[in-house]
Amino acid sequence: MAEYKIVIADEHSLFLEGLERILEMNHSPSYNVVAKANSGKDLISIIKNSELDAALFDISFVDIEPEDLIEQIKKANRKIKLFVLSAYGDMKLVKSCFRLGVDGYMLKSSGNKTLFKGLNDIFSGQIFVGENIKLSPDLNGNGKTVLNSAKKKMISVDRFLLRQALTKREKEILEFLYNGLSNKSISEQLFISEHTVSVHRKHIMKKLYVNSTVELLELIDKYDILIKK
Repeated sequence: MAEYKIVIADEHSLFLEGLERILEMNHSPSYNVVAKANSGKDLISIIKNSELDAALFDISFVDIEPEDLIEQIKKANRKIKLFVLSAYGDMKLVKSCFRLGVDGYMLKSSGNKTLFKGLNDIFSGQIFVGENIKLSPDLNGNGKTVLNSAKKKMISVDRFLLRQALTKREKEILEFLYNGLSNKSISEQLFISEHTVSVHRKHIMKKLYVNSTVELLELIDKYDILIKK
């Protein structure tokens, strides 16, 4: 009987306890949870120091961006199977995860049957995409992407989606702004023009639906947007 050693990771301990019990229900093959992590950095450390077959993990950690998390896991262990369990099925996010090398991706709202099928697929060398995940955009009659107003509203109140709305450069500038740096100081730090910083700043405020620097700083504090290093 095959047995797979697995690490599971999520910010919520209760979710991890439930997931561990679900995995223990399967006996052929057997999924042995050998470690649990509540942060991205802890997950990376466990993978570096353990012999594991797979990692089942969320990507919305406060201490690391999803892309950086996956890249560092791949550097730590090229052979480990990566299975994302997320509350977010955004097309861009899912595609980015697969591009970086994950083997499976499913929504947390899915059931046990989907989980076990996904595990079976990735251990069989296949790529698994869970139900209700779209890898192509919804188009209207003019061939343009349909804007989901519900999602737009959600972006304004969700920490993870707020971060995902920004580019890597915008996140860098956002951190500098939060620390009180002027456009001139930011331009010197990043070796770009003040005009470029100003443009990025406008884009950040537009994406986060704020109209002033004060509102921006309040939003950062309220929803804990910045990565905790």
